[in-house]
Amino acid sequence: MADADELRQAKALLEEEQATVWAGLAAERAAAERAAEEQRRWRADVQGLLERGRAVGLSVADMAEALGISRQWTNHLAKHAVDREVRKRALSVQFRMACPPCEPGDSPDQP
Repeated sequence: MADADELRQAKALLEEEQATVWAGLAAERAAAERAAEEQRRWRADVQGLLERGRAVGLSVADMAEALGISRQWTNHLAKHAVDREVRKRALSVQFRMACPPCEPGDSPDQP
């Protein structure tokens, strides 16, 4: 009977440890999601500042030094911000070209 009790205790201990590990993993996942969101906000803020900095003539090297990150990473962030703005403007132009303004009284069904 002692073997059965030891087996039950070992099983209970194993299940308790599994539950602890699952809870720890869930907590770490939540922490990772919060950190990722914080990183996205930081990146958006930095990209905005880099755009503004470029617009007023700051060098990438100076902005990188101020951020405490490499020039390569700063260039990457700045380029991403510029690319995003170019895509946004291109979509806006494409939309305007696809939908020419209608004159008053024009029917959208007639050429």
